[in-house]
Amino acid sequence: MTEIIPQSPAVDRSAVSSTQQELWGHPIGLWVLTLTEGWVGFSLYGMQAILALYLTDHLLQPDHAEHVLALEPLEALVSAIYAPVGTQALAGAITGLFLALIYATPLLGGFLADRVLGQTRTILLGAILMTAGHFLMSFDWSFVLALGLLLLGLGMAGGLRAQVGALYALTDRRRSDAYQIYTMGLQVAVIVSPVLCASLAQIEWHWGFLAAGLGMLIGLVVYLVGRRWLPAPSLLGRTTPDAIGNGKKPRPALTLQEKKTTILLLALVPVMAVGAIPNSEIFDGYLLWGREHFQLHLLGYEMPVSDLISLDGFISTLCAVLVLWFWKAYARRRQDLPEIAKVALGAFIAAFAPLMLALGAWLSPGPHEVSLFWGLAFHIINDIGFSMNYAIGMALFSRAAPVSLNTILVACFSLHLFLSNLLIGKLATLLGRISDVSFWLLHSGAALLAAATLGFCAVRFRDLLAPGKETAPPVS
Repeated sequence: MTEIIPQSPAVDRSAVSSTQQELWGHPIGLWVLTLTEGWVGFSLYGMQAILALYLTDHLLQPDHAEHVLALEPLEALVSAIYAPVGTQALAGAITGLFLALIYATPLLGGFLADRVLGQTRTILLGAILMTAGHFLMSFDWSFVLALGLLLLGLGMAGGLRAQVGALYALTDRRRSDAYQIYTMGLQVAVIVSPVLCASLAQIEWHWGFLAAGLGMLIGLVVYLVGRRWLPAPSLLGRTTPDAIGNGKKPRPALTLQEKKTTILLLALVPVMAVGAIPNSEIFDGYLLWGREHFQLHLLGYEMPVSDLISLDGFISTLCAVLVLWFWKAYARRRQDLPEIAKVALGAFIAAFAPLMLALGAWLSPGPHEVSLFWGLAFHIINDIGFSMNYAIGMALFSRAAPVSLNTILVACFSLHLFLSNLLIGKLATLLGRISDVSFWLLHSGAALLAAATLGFCAVRFRDLLAPGKETAPPVS
């Protein structure tokens, strides 16, 4: 059942959906964006689940690599950054670079959304490019071109998360919950798409990529149909005619506090990147390591290692629900913690996840000897921490970022995953060159250091990261 929401006079009307209707306690636009992002995630995570394995077992083999357009320049770039040795290391480095760039291109999308096209048109163009890119992944020759289109499309579609924040007043308690609901759309996609795409890929590699493309096409249709429920266009951030005369109204200048907040948010990006290393490794070195070390035979069935991605999606969905319930219950009984404190706690919890893999490798050092129970422990601990780190981190950036830089700074939040995946691309090249225990202890130690830094910021800079005044983000 829907109902009309009264509008707070303190809220910028451009920042809230023009229909002002709710479904299940949230604006209908949230469910449109959640479904859209879910299908985007279906296409992306399905492709990511087989990318490193596809490169190792198929594309980089001599009889296939020679047919790929522009593969040599890509290999030269990756070699200059990572210096990989061997096919597996090269596959891990290419995957790491691609995963990193996924989270850098939203800066381009944020610029286009804020300055040129507006959010809705930018997202639509991005969805079209992504759809084309996924379908081009169905052919060997167009692999590099497909990666380029996917990166451009993902960058432009990054404005989806900024539109989520635009549905709520800054002081609306539901904003943090909304980002967790929105993230759950991604997590549900992770349950389904890796199993489906990997199963099809076992028959024919390109069928897996084709399934990912069909998912992206559905996401494009959902966004087109649901546009009327999304935030109304805003002229904030652009030069517009003045209401009195024919002059121009410039972008509002940042206050001193807004400048400090902007600098602080940007400084948090590399810290959060280090904290996200355990989670980022899941799509790269973890799959390559797991295929060689986990006991993947269950009841006479040899489980594809990519099924671990679906397992992670299932666990992360449960963890997201439990974390959402926990913080809502916590807020009813005592004063709610600021978002930066929750992010720091999440990073601290996630730092213990790689220790499970280190312990499993220490107890069972041989190939295919590590019990999947250690993998299960890794996923549970990591997903509890990441449920607070990622979703609440988006809410933190959306709330704290100044009005005139909101979309760009929310895009900068994704930059921490760009840096994190650059790091894991390098870490993946260490597989086989250092001991397995040392490999996973590196991940845990780095994340623990990041958690300590975030905890310091939660105490020292709480006023900057938890603003009390209304500064709803601009959308278009």
